[in-house]
Amino acid sequence: MKKVYIGFIAALSISILLFGCSSKEKEMKEDVNLGFDQAKKVEVSSVNHPDVVLNTIDKQQDINTFINKLKVDKWNVAEIPADAKKENVYKMYQEGTVKLGESSNKGKKDLKQVATVTTYKGIPYIDVEIKDLNLNLKVPNDVSEYLSSRGHQEQ
Repeated sequence: MKKVYIGFIAALSISILLFGCSSKEKEMKEDVNLGFDQAKKVEVSSVNHPDVVLNTIDKQQDINTFINKLKVDKWNVAEIPADAKKENVYKMYQEGTVKLGESSNKGKKDLKQVATVTTYKGIPYIDVEIKDLNLNLKVPNDVSEYLSSRGHQEQ
């Protein structure tokens, strides 16, 4: 009889542990945004001419629309095909962090580049580089098409 009770308690403990882990995983997946929602400016350049800015997104409403169309929660880690050709580079900028002992810089718009997204021609893959972290990701086809079209728009 003791073995039945111990088995029941062990099964119950494992069930609670697994349910807790799965809910954490869901919360983490929902919270993945890579900090893009804090962007204040996005510059689009061609890989062939990285110094020439093709498009600048700097109005907050346009930035919010851009971030929403990225569908970050649908990105998956994947290997980029060897024959892939880079197309556009999106540089994302945020306001600098005010550190302890520094005065607030609300009047200044000192923007720092925090992330780079590189797209590939004709395939739904991107590279995301944030600080020392470099991720190869597969994105939905509509996100890939949207990013490709933003690179060809002139403002």
